[in-house]
Parts: sequence; C-alpha cells; structure tokens
Amino acid sequence: MLFRALFLILYAFLGGIALWGAFTFRFYFDPLPFRYEEMLFRLMPWALVLKGVSAELLGLTRAIWRYASFRDLKSVVLATIVGSILFFPVAWTLTEGAVPNGVLLLDALLTVALFTGIRFSGRFWAEGFSLFKRLRGPDCEQVLILGGGSRGEIALRVIGSMMSDKVRVIGLLDQGASSVGRTLHGIPVLGTPADLGQVLMGRDVQEIVMALPDKDPEEVRRVFLLASAAGASVSIMPEMAPLEEHAHTNPIRELRMSDFLGRAPVALDPEPLQAALQGQRVLVTGAGGSIGSELCRQLAQLPLAELVLLDFSETALFEIMEELRSAECGVRMELCDIRNRSELHAVFETHHPDVVIHAAACKHVPMMEQHPLEAARTNVLGTRNVVEAAKAIGVERLMHVSTDKAVNPEGVMGASKAWSERVAHAVGYACVRFGNVLGSSGSVIPLFEKQWSRSGKLQVTHKDATRYFMTIEEAVLLILHAEALREAGRIYVLDMGEPIRILDVARQMVALRAGGAKRMEQGAEGTEDHIEIVGLRPGERLHERLHTEVEALKETGVEKIRFIASVDADTPEASALADTLTTLEEFIASLNEEGVRSLLLGE
Repeated sequence: MLFRALFLILYAFLGGIALWGAFTFRFYFDPLPFRYEEMLFRLMPWALVLKGVSAELLGLTRAIWRYASFRDLKSVVLATIVGSILFFPVAWTLTEGAVPNGVLLLDALLTVALFTGIRFSGRFWAEGFSLFKRLRGPDCEQVLILGGGSRGEIALRVIGSMMSDKVRVIGLLDQGASSVGRTLHGIPVLGTPADLGQVLMGRDVQEIVMALPDKDPEEVRRVFLLASAAGASVSIMPEMAPLEEHAHTNPIRELRMSDFLGRAPVALDPEPLQAALQGQRVLVTGAGGSIGSELCRQLAQLPLAELVLLDFSETALFEIMEELRSAECGVRMELCDIRNRSELHAVFETHHPDVVIHAAACKHVPMMEQHPLEAARTNVLGTRNVVEAAKAIGVERLMHVSTDKAVNPEGVMGASKAWSERVAHAVGYACVRFGNVLGSSGSVIPLFEKQWSRSGKLQVTHKDATRYFMTIEEAVLLILHAEALREAGRIYVLDMGEPIRILDVARQMVALRAGGAKRMEQGAEGTEDHIEIVGLRPGERLHERLHTEVEALKETGVEKIRFIASVDADTPEASALADTLTTLEEFIASLNEEGVRSLLLGE
C-alpha cells in the first residue's frame, strides 16, 4: 500500500508539472501574465487530484515498473484521456471559458509524455544497467537466435528480461530471406537458418536458441550437429502464448533428447481404431513393461468392454493398475507368468479376450547372451504358450510385438524373437516389428542417464553404430493401428525413419549434461572427454534392419505402417516347428545352454 500511495502522489505531481509546462510553452517561456498566473494556481489543485485519480483508476499505480510493455502504453494513453475528460470541464468552468485551448491540448500531450516516461523508466533503467554489465562483463555468453518475426522478437524479449546480465544476442537467423541485413530491436539478421554453419564459423557462439515455429526433429538434429562442431549448446523455445501472459516465466528451455531423437508426430484418423476395438475384451501381456504399459494407457482411452493387464512383475503390474484405476472401461489385472502353460490357459478361460496383444519378452541383448535359457523360455516357449491359449478359446486377433533385432539375428535375444515370430505366424497371427523407443527400460537413453550420474562418462559401443528410434507413444499408436487392420498372419513393419548414430546421441547427452558440447579435434573421432568407445558387446551389431533382403514391403494404406509381402523361405513348416520347440524344451530341461544357443541361431 505504501508504494501504491507513493506512486499516486508521483502521478499527481507529474500531472501538475504537465499543467505548468503547458502554460509555460504556451507563452514561450516568458513570465506569465498575472491573469494566467492566477488561472494556473486556481487550476493546479484540480489537475493534481483528477490526474492522480485517473492514474489510480487505470491501474498505473499498481503496475510493476520493470515489465512495462505495449499494453502499459495503452493504459497510459487511456489514463490521460480519462484525466482530460475529467479536467477539461472543470478548467472551463473555473475560468469561465477563458483557459486557452492550446494550454489544454499541451497539457494532455505533456501528461502522456510524463506518464509514459515514469511508467517505462524502470524498464529503461534495468535494460540500460544490463547493457552496461554486458559491455563490461568478460564472461558474457554470446547467443544466436534461430528464428525471426514474432517468435524471434519474443525470444529477444525473454532473453532481455530473464537472462540479460549473462548473455548477449549477437544476431538472428530469419526464415524470410528478405529480412537478411535488417535489424530487429537493434540486433542484426545475419542470414537464414540454412546459413547456420557459415555464421557459426566466423563467430564465437556459446548458445543457439531455436525459436522456429516448426521444430522438425531432422532440423533439430542438423542444428545440434552444427552447434556441437562449433562448441555451442542448444536451447529451444516451444509453442507459447504471447509473452505478456508469461511475464515472470522463462519459456526457453534446454534441448531434450526427445527433441533430438523424436520425429514429426503422426496424425492418424482415430475412427478406424475406435471402430475396431469398440466393445472388445483386450488382453495385454507384459502390461507392466515400457511398451505394455503405454499400450494399456492408450487402450484405456478407447471404448473397450474390458482391459486385462497380465504381467509377472508384481510391482510393475500394481503401478500400471493404480494408474488406470479410473479408466472408463473395466480394467482387470492378472499376475501370471507366460511360461506357466496351465496357469496362462486358466487366465484366458476366465476372461475370454477378443483381442490379445503379446508384448511380454526378455529384451536385454547382452543379458540374454549370457542367459540363453531365459531367452528361450520367455520369448519362444512363452510366445507359444500365449498363442496356444489364444487358439484354445478361439481368439482370432492376436498381435505379437517383435523387434528389428529379429532380422538376420546375430545374438540370442534377436534369434529368440525371430523364432517367436515364426511361432505366431505359423498359426496365422500377426506380428509387428520396430526398433528402439525413447525412454524404454534398457534402451540407450536411460542407460546413458545412469552412466552419466554414476561417472560423468558415456560408453559407446562403436563410433559407427546406428539404431532406429521412435517415441514410445508413437510406436504404441502404430501398433494399435496395425492391429486394427485385422489382417491375419501378416508381419507389419513400422516406419522408423532414418537410423541415428549412437555417438551423436552421446554427444547430445554430453551437451545437455556438461553445459555445452565439447569441441572436437579436427579429424579425430571418439576423443571427447566424456565419451568412451568400448566395443560391441556380445550379441550386438553395428546396424539394425527392419526386414531381410527377401522380404518385400508393401503399403497398408495407413501412414508409416507397411507389411511384408513375401515371407522368408527359411520359415519352417508347422510340423518342423513343433519338433524344434520340443527339442528346445528338452535342452532347457537339461540346462543345455549351448544346445539352446545353437538351435536358436541355427548353428
């Protein structure tokens, strides 16, 4: 209240100064004639009161000085208009119409000027002081803004108000070529986003702020790689409301792994999916896992009759069940091991699902290489048990979730998933293949996070190793749409985009965690302080593929979902497959790891 009262007095005083200045200007700074001097003193108390009241009514006494904006200028003008409307009739009455019109006009103009000056003085002082500190400060970071127009202007204002003491914007890259060579708030437009590499070469830029309206992940990766080579970190400004609505928050955030590795979101028509699953009882195996839990989240939003969550992990099953407890469809949970044949059959008999999505699997490549019996029990025989239980109660729609590691497998895990595909395909059920998903258990991102928190170093298997990446939400959405196609026996392949080098992922992680990408020695690879090349682990390979050379792909009509038109000729007949599974069971029963490994890999 004290500050508000002081501001009220200040605005009233300025209103009086404006009236005095109006008379002074009107008579060209000469001494006022006695008549007009008396008129000034008669009108002064009314000018003080009425202009102070107008400032209070329009909220000028309550505004925060530092964050003055165009809206405040409108308030200042409106306050002047209100004050003039109140003051003019009073002045006309007290002087019996003798007050000069020029004095009243000058009074209004001077009031606007003085009110504006005092309203914006806090911002002018703060920005001027920050500019002085930046000019003197040797540790001030140099920032380049990638984006122009309204978003570039917002980024400039955010940096100026939130980080002005620490950074100095040296330029912008605007999408519009016509803006090149011009300035925005005094900051030069150095080129377009395509000129980023050239602009970075001649300047010592510590940070790049991406303020582009459409942040395509491919463009994000291009910017990051160029920034990494120049030793700059990358921040991003997502979509936001006008800056005035976020006066005290900083919308600019650091680049996330999902920005770097994600892809343009897939927009699919939800109606076919809803129509295919409406009123259906759906059972998900591996419901507590990364893929399984997201499947359950998305399924719970559909008009199902019942959703059954099946998993052998008590904790994981409890957590996803708690999360979905308020779902509109009926949600049931079953703590069951798919390797237990009789128990699994009992669960299927109890719930009689119409649709089964089989996501349960052992998927950690190095671990399965050391434990081939577990890979065979879960991935191969477990899939057989699920398939048999589904067939026994007449389930027509089963989708088996597979992996790109099942294509020409070189390790136990991939080989076990290849055999699980054959098991599902042999009885006419469908499969879907895809690569790594961001944030899933055991995938590269969580692994890098743990390594960084433990030692501040990242271990990369090979400098040229690449993997496919997809967000977990997108992968699950495509799995469900593949299931909705209802084509029995097909092997679907999700379009994962272009594979990404793991070394580039590691560099991005270093840039985010170490506060800036490390400069690389020219021509030297794998020499970053925080990255160690450790060599491929057992069962791993340099590059993954989503189909073999003999598996021709065809379009399904659904974006990013294709199917294999010709199945590998090595796929065994049903009788031969049964014999193989029998032999596999015998090897497992006798704990013959080498026998299991040889059978899975076809050695």
